[in-house]
Amino acid sequence: MQEVRTVIRGSTLRVVGLAAHTLVGFFLMPFLVHSLGDRYYGYWALVATILGYYGLLDLGIVSAVQFHVAKALGEKNVAAANRAISTAFFSFAALGMVILLLTIAIASVAHRLIADPADLVAFRRVLLIMGVGFAIGFPGRAFVGALSAHLRWDLIASIGMVVLFVRAAAIVLLIKLGWGIVSLAAVTVLADAVTFGLYFWVLSGIEDQFHLSFSAAKISALKEVLHYSVYSLIIKVNDQLRFYIDVLVVSGIVGVSAVTHYSIASRLALSFRDLLIAILGILAPWFSVLLGNADFSKMRRLLTFGTKLSVSISMLTAMCLTLYGRRFIEAWMGKNYLDAYWPLVLLAWSVFFVGVQYPSSSYLYGVFKHRFLAYAGLIEAGINAVLSICLARVYGLVGVALGTIIPAIAMWLVVEPIYACRQAAIPLKTYYISFYGRAAAVVMAAVLGPWLLIFKYLPRPTLIHIGAHLFCQIVIATAAAYLLVLEKGERASIARALFSRVKPKETVEVPPPEKATA
Repeated sequence: MQEVRTVIRGSTLRVVGLAAHTLVGFFLMPFLVHSLGDRYYGYWALVATILGYYGLLDLGIVSAVQFHVAKALGEKNVAAANRAISTAFFSFAALGMVILLLTIAIASVAHRLIADPADLVAFRRVLLIMGVGFAIGFPGRAFVGALSAHLRWDLIASIGMVVLFVRAAAIVLLIKLGWGIVSLAAVTVLADAVTFGLYFWVLSGIEDQFHLSFSAAKISALKEVLHYSVYSLIIKVNDQLRFYIDVLVVSGIVGVSAVTHYSIASRLALSFRDLLIAILGILAPWFSVLLGNADFSKMRRLLTFGTKLSVSISMLTAMCLTLYGRRFIEAWMGKNYLDAYWPLVLLAWSVFFVGVQYPSSSYLYGVFKHRFLAYAGLIEAGINAVLSICLARVYGLVGVALGTIIPAIAMWLVVEPIYACRQAAIPLKTYYISFYGRAAAVVMAAVLGPWLLIFKYLPRPTLIHIGAHLFCQIVIATAAAYLLVLEKGERASIARALFSRVKPKETVEVPPPEKATA
């Protein structure tokens, strides 16, 4: 039950952290734009874009550390856990040297992008400061994987929020004092260093026998890490292609002016995805711990409960975006941008089909079966690109979104569930009817019913009114899902996790699988 409490607390804090980052960015961006000016803020955005591509150099190693450490914890093998963390740390240190060399190389040719000598000096200083800081902090990613293996997403999120607010306050103070864009880079680097230092300190407190040592880093361990991480890297690239390639298609075929309209739909859909990841994307290390324990019965229970939860949350959000999306876009951006509504609907349901499978994808990650996700995702991304290009020529913005949702339905409604259920020894009929179908029907009815009876006929509201309506819809749908989707034993487990004094009257046990394919 302690694990359940930890996961619930971690999931909640991840959502709060996501909201905090969104709000801070919302208020900080106009301040920086007005303080630095369009030109210097543009340089800052350019540096941030370059560093964003550096993130691909992690090669999926963080998820590999998460898997190997969690599995070692389940096996109670401290040496294996230390070996995985140490190997990843010093591998990231080597990659940090690569990042440093890349930064120096980019800075040396920056004069090809920036003609003004004064601007060139400032750009190079910012790029070098950020690049050096990124390179030095890169090894700290190993600690993120180790903390997540302990299911301590709550600590990761808490540290992130504290540093976020301190960093934002420092930036505002220094910019107001007139220190400029270089101070912005320095504060960012210092904040990252403090973050990874806190990760190390917290990890040392959690794991009494944690020991970071160069001698513990082994070539054999690196091969194991890379064998896992290469598929994680492919999946990461696939996720980028699934949504971010659409903007290129819109720009090249529909027109540059249409990019802004499509970006409204894309940004809302990606916010939906980020919310689902914050809530549901934390189960993989738990599956790995259970794999180390060889507790396959509990793995099945976790997968079925996670699926019910993911279907309920995904259906609630997709329905709200469908029913309130037009009103929201009009109140937020104006009537001139209402052509973004239908792309939003299609992209929202694309995210729905993907989000529903986060628990099963986490299961495949947790038992080292995510190679399937990598290869199937490559096919999906390729079909997505081809369909988006072809349909955009006929249907414009809607065609681009259609190119995203069609392969998503095939992949995440049919192909991936069949494979995951086969690996977990869960009957397909039980999965689609008892878990998927039941949760989807209950939540859809709980959202659509009140909307048809009440909210549809209310006057065209402001953003505040829309927020109030959505709050009511969320409360109704959450109550319906809790009472009609979850079993008594599952409700009792949640009650015990949230209120330690509450004791369940009945606990539903799931029998162990006939064979352990994990």
